[in-house]
Amino acid sequence: MVAEHAHDARADLRAGGWHGTMNYPGFTRPVWAWLRGDELSGEPASGFLGLPVGVPRLPGGSVVETMKRFRAGVPWQSVLHSWTLLDSHDTARFRTIAGSRERQILGIGLQMTTPGVPMVFAGDEIGLEGEWGEDARRTMPWSRPETWDSELYEAYRRLISVRRGSRALARGGIRYAHVSADAIAYLREVSAETVLCLACRAGSEPLRLPLAALGGHELETLFGADAEIDGDDAVLPAEGPAFHIWRVREEGR
Repeated sequence: MVAEHAHDARADLRAGGWHGTMNYPGFTRPVWAWLRGDELSGEPASGFLGLPVGVPRLPGGSVVETMKRFRAGVPWQSVLHSWTLLDSHDTARFRTIAGSRERQILGIGLQMTTPGVPMVFAGDEIGLEGEWGEDARRTMPWSRPETWDSELYEAYRRLISVRRGSRALARGGIRYAHVSADAIAYLREVSAETVLCLACRAGSEPLRLPLAALGGHELETLFGADAEIDGDDAVLPAEGPAFHIWRVREEGR
């Protein structure tokens, strides 16, 4: 049973009556605050997910801390069963909040690789926009495929395929490897698989991570750009906005 709960549901989830909830506080709010577009000068007509304030712009550290605090307050199974949603029929469309295809794809990457169950609001995959709940429920342009964002659609298809093919992304724990204002790197892990994810909000110098901390010596690219191995370090591309996924492997395996 997944509850429609728009605010802090930690006490209810600890009570054991719900398997999960719509994870607005532990996913949607921090992702909006990290990826809101520069051109979003004020607030969408619906405010900040029901709050009568503008959408803030937060650094990566604040975003990760928000997610960790939510997860720390509920059973792990409730985290895995809760929806990771970028928007819904009651909110502005994420494309409107993010302001660009690139930042939307970055949000999708987070959605497909963060602990929880990804929930896609129909129309997001073709780039529909909307400033509030009712505006976001625009008619699907089935008869006008020329208006669809085909690059975005392909990104959804590929990221969903990666998610479906990885037990670590579906069931694994999460361990943060790097957090800065504009970049977040984390590992999703089960006993037989480790996946490394890198979300870059803006460009920076390539990111170096020690291979010993990753638990392997090779990185197989699942989405995004290839990484390099330089001695005892993995060197990750840090252009942005961009999202990357690699499977961590032992050498030769």
